[in-house]
Amino acid sequence: MHEGTDILRRIQSGHDVESILDHIQRADLLKQAHVVPDHYYQYEFPYRREMPSFLIQEGNQYLDSWLYKYSLSETRIQDSDNPPTEYPIIYEAPYHAAEMVEPRLDHIDARKWTCIIDDNSLLRKLLETYFMTEYTFYPAFQKNYFLEDMAAGRSKYCSSLLVHAVLASACHGYSKMSHRSQFWNPRTLGYQFLAEARRLWELEIGNARLTTIQAAIVLSLVHDANGSDEVGRSYLTQAVAAAHAMHLFSTPTKNSDDLEYYARAFTAWALFGLQAVHSFHVFKAPILSMPPNIQLSTQDDCYGDFGLRYPSAKGPVSVNYANTFRTLSEFRVIINDVAAVFFSGFKNTPDTIVDRIKGFCIRLDSWYRNLSPGLKPKEILFPWQLKLHMHYYNLIVYLLETLRMTTAPALVDDSVQKALSDAKIKMETLLRLYYLRHGFESYDIFIVILLAFIGFMHAKTLDSSKMVDLESRKSTVVLVVKGLGDQSNNCYLARVVFRLLKGSIGSKNDFLLKEVGIVEEDGEDEKAMEEQVNSSWPVDLEWIDVDPEKNRLDNMIRKTKELEF
Repeated sequence: MHEGTDILRRIQSGHDVESILDHIQRADLLKQAHVVPDHYYQYEFPYRREMPSFLIQEGNQYLDSWLYKYSLSETRIQDSDNPPTEYPIIYEAPYHAAEMVEPRLDHIDARKWTCIIDDNSLLRKLLETYFMTEYTFYPAFQKNYFLEDMAAGRSKYCSSLLVHAVLASACHGYSKMSHRSQFWNPRTLGYQFLAEARRLWELEIGNARLTTIQAAIVLSLVHDANGSDEVGRSYLTQAVAAAHAMHLFSTPTKNSDDLEYYARAFTAWALFGLQAVHSFHVFKAPILSMPPNIQLSTQDDCYGDFGLRYPSAKGPVSVNYANTFRTLSEFRVIINDVAAVFFSGFKNTPDTIVDRIKGFCIRLDSWYRNLSPGLKPKEILFPWQLKLHMHYYNLIVYLLETLRMTTAPALVDDSVQKALSDAKIKMETLLRLYYLRHGFESYDIFIVILLAFIGFMHAKTLDSSKMVDLESRKSTVVLVVKGLGDQSNNCYLARVVFRLLKGSIGSKNDFLLKEVGIVEEDGEDEKAMEEQVNSSWPVDLEWIDVDPEKNRLDNMIRKTKELEF
């Protein structure tokens, strides 16, 4: 069909203007992708363009990564340098320049699953957005099973509830959607999808189905993004109860077909992993004390891999998602155990803390050393790979800061201080490489957590005249502010954290905000919404054996408002 005829058909069918313009632009970009001669692109640091000198340390293995060489090497990579892939564009172009290769999307009919939109093109774009953003780091179900049933109109691995939960999440990441962080705005699609998901959830209560558990995982993250992680946690609690009712965490006693086994195992580990991460970051005991008994398959083809098509690339690039999922699951077993030890209400003695932290560090080191080749520091480049490594160092910092803050100085020798310093350096190196290659505009709720952690950590140093390389530290704060500003367009949680960090920076450092063009844009309705934040997430904390109550997000907001008053 000719482009003009297709556009006319869309107008006559009553499609909204935004979706028609999106269709035209996507078609134009697809044409450009085949003729653009220079696909190389990277972001530039605000405030100071160079990598801070305090990060350029011997032993920082990420300075020897392909991503660093493609992003910050003084000379461009030559063909003779043997790039690690036949598609070096993956190191040269941001992730969001790619499109997901997924033929199943073309066979999905919106009207079979939702009455909120009937535009198949928009539905497919929202699904692609979800799978390329939130799904890669926080999966809830096996992608292929879901899409196959969605395209065929089957309900075993797809449901209207799950579809609406996914679409509500996707609205956070769909950059062409206005006001997507305003979760309270009934005119936004995100609000409408979430409202319908809640209605359907009420109808599903007591019905233990795989898709209901999967929808709860997605809805938990949607509420986290809206600054309501207490509500999000309630969905996880209900999902765990439903999973127990289905014996989801156990190895099936009766013979089930391979497809059902893989779907159950994937969902069990996805639920376990999210409740582990959620529990740790809100400083609460895990909902599940033990990982699932059902084993993950060693067969890569049962994890729902997908390919990416980059501009000017000769073919699709596989992301090898099986390795990612298994490695995420292994890491989240450790983080669940950390949460169980420190947040279950048991009083840890100094000696116990030392022993526990030593044991966790040994386990983390073993996990890190056994990473598969595609997930080792030399080759990582996709956002979820970088976040996996950042999360590793984030956990190391929490553990070693806890050791430093709660035990006798004699127990914290130079090796501990060196390991702590190295972890902070490598975590920030990764954050900066993430930004240089991919930017911060694409929706990423986990990046909000890391930005907050690093931002508050450096904000404490801004008034220190003794701090070495203070200008570089300021550049980090500016980068964090930019990241939170970009993410504020996607989710309300980032906007709330941005306002708190702005207050932490202090008025005499307000000039740093101007470096990235950040101005106060919150209207009265958005400020009023802060009173409805229902979040236990503690910010501005770097160790975990501590009472987090005054640092929980809703308490921080309350304290800030009292000071303003």
